[in-house]
Amino acid sequence: MDKKITKVIQTNLPQIEEDLNERFNNLKKAMGTGYPKLSTKLISELLSNLVETSIEECVVDMIAPKADDKSDLLFELESPVEIKTTAGTDSWRGGEFSKRPGDYLMVGWEEVNGQLKLFILHTYLEESDWKSSGSNNYYATSIDLTTIIKTKPYKIIKGGLIEKRIKTHMDKTFINDKNSYFF
Repeated sequence: MDKKITKVIQTNLPQIEEDLNERFNNLKKAMGTGYPKLSTKLISELLSNLVETSIEECVVDMIAPKADDKSDLLFELESPVEIKTTAGTDSWRGGEFSKRPGDYLMVGWEEVNGQLKLFILHTYLEESDWKSSGSNNYYATSIDLTTIIKTKPYKIIKGGLIEKRIKTHMDKTFINDKNSYFF
């Protein structure tokens, strides 16, 4: 896990969030009455693109190649960074054959009273970390928050953790301060 990526995202987080919220609100305005009809999956995909664009705009050392065969972002033109988003759950999904080894920004989101609430975790994942669905009818692989925090290096950039008996859940309302990056 490249700690420089964590630091640059943390340092630029206020600008990233401001840009992301503006883009998200513009999307909702542009969609008008069609926005509430969008599936959560589609909103999550759109939000992933908005996160990618906001990071590219706000972080000097990040570019978004905008090609399916490339990572979502490149840090300092060489380190790939993938972005995965999920809404209201504690697991992320992806295609069976698209799991690149590298740094990942795992974003949990929900919309509360028209505002985005975010959880952002930085980790390093390999193809073997993703669990296959095991179904012939469903292609997606997945990884959950509990697996990440128990088996992988990680850093919480925004949000917090709520530990339950069996699983750990994201807390998107947790306010980080300078002294709270000890998870």
